[in-house]
Amino acid sequence: MDTRRALLLDSWAQLLLVVAVVVLANTLAARSFSRLDLTQDKVYSLDIRSREIIGKLERPLAARVYFTGGLQAPYNTNQQVVVDTLSDLAAYAKGRMEVSVVDPTGVPELEAEARRFGVTPIQYRFDSATVKELRTVYMGVALVYGERQDVLPAITQTQTLEYDLVRSIRGLLDKDERRVVGWTTGHGEPELTQESGPLATLRQRLLERYDLRVVPLGGAGSVPEDVSALLVVGPQRPLSDRALYQLDQHLMRGGGLAVFLSNLKPDLRTMRPLRVLHGMEGLLAHHHVQANRDLIIDRQRNGMMNLPVRQGDQLALVPVNTPLIPRTQELDRDNLVVRDLDSMLFPFASSVELADPLPPEVVGTVLARSHEGSGRLAGLRTLAPEALRSPLSSEQTGSFPLLVSLRGSFQSAYAQAAPPDADPSMAATSESPTEAPQIRSGADARLVVAGSADFVPNHVLFMQNLVDWMVEDGSLIAIRSKSVQQPTLRPLAEGELGRTRALIVGGGLLPLALLGLIRLLSKRRFASFHQGGEEPRP
Repeated sequence: MDTRRALLLDSWAQLLLVVAVVVLANTLAARSFSRLDLTQDKVYSLDIRSREIIGKLERPLAARVYFTGGLQAPYNTNQQVVVDTLSDLAAYAKGRMEVSVVDPTGVPELEAEARRFGVTPIQYRFDSATVKELRTVYMGVALVYGERQDVLPAITQTQTLEYDLVRSIRGLLDKDERRVVGWTTGHGEPELTQESGPLATLRQRLLERYDLRVVPLGGAGSVPEDVSALLVVGPQRPLSDRALYQLDQHLMRGGGLAVFLSNLKPDLRTMRPLRVLHGMEGLLAHHHVQANRDLIIDRQRNGMMNLPVRQGDQLALVPVNTPLIPRTQELDRDNLVVRDLDSMLFPFASSVELADPLPPEVVGTVLARSHEGSGRLAGLRTLAPEALRSPLSSEQTGSFPLLVSLRGSFQSAYAQAAPPDADPSMAATSESPTEAPQIRSGADARLVVAGSADFVPNHVLFMQNLVDWMVEDGSLIAIRSKSVQQPTLRPLAEGELGRTRALIVGGGLLPLALLGLIRLLSKRRFASFHQGGEEPRP
């Protein structure tokens, strides 16, 4: 065989081998796949809980994507992200999920179909070199599972897309009734039912998975038994003995209880703190939490609030950094509720401490604590930032607990007493809940206490995680917390600042200096070799 024919046969053999490898690789990839995700929190990979939930499909699930094509930024990539996420979910659905994509814009039959599924058109401003106009576009997904269906009507952001899709799919799979979350009233708490305001977003998010119910405290009867988790947010007046008894009994029967307390509220007119008396210290102390009447101050890491600042002859509200809104990254990274949060703000916060020691049947955790350079003091007389620039004489420095949780079997604070009478101001009605038998030793329950009530509307994601944890449904917490976000920059300590500057200045110059020195020595060596006629040594 001549050389030319041998080379030709060799080329054909290589080509056939490459084709065989490609076919084999595609065959294997069709049956299984893998993904390389180099992000720290694997935000571009499906969470293992998402895979578990989608793997529970018992019948076909149809995901129909209604998306208008040709959108401009920031929506121009949303469709591809939606389709990619649905395709990833379908890969774990064992062949029981089908994804289809249609553009219904301008097609009456498809537009009517989208509306029947609940995909609502939204107004979109289209700008080009020659045209500026408002258009009606579609950016939604309809999910159909047998006789059940759910919808994401308008996907305008994709940061929480995986959670939104998996939450809807889980709702289609879950045959149980929705759990009930209670919100206490009767003592100056903010209204959760408001359609706008700081708590409106929290209300909307909780309604996606739970039924919300207003629970007045202090009257006849007990907290309704179908209330799985109860939120006590910022009472402004002392709770009566009857109200405290109702909270105690809710905890005794195994209900989740979260208490967010503020010991003061700011008077921006006089820049003085107004004392708030809620009367919950005794009940919390019995359940192993000490709610202190101090105030946390952090001059290094803090947030902003609108404060009156004189501008000429007038006072104007201007955003100002204040040490009375500590920002902390000191979170319990082993706890699912706060593990994936970057930082948390605690406006006008007091410290809350766990009893030491705790009884063996109760496990306590500090979920968040202030920065080690923060301080705490009692009896603060002014809120003016300029008066708090330097540590005060009575101030104690350290890292202090701001948010704690307990889980276990609690003993009733009223074990040796009869149930208190209902408040005279709250007359019994035909709709009053019935009085449940008194419980003196409780079932397994969960209690969360924070030293700030203004903390609640600033942390909707945490509140969602918390409610899931209190009703013992943590499967969606990790999925919800996955998002691409910019981490908060941490101020450098004095020693770190010097080392960092040296690294920045010397980090780039040192390699160049070494390279120049090596090159100089190499030139001298070869010059010496040519002059002396000696062979350079290795």
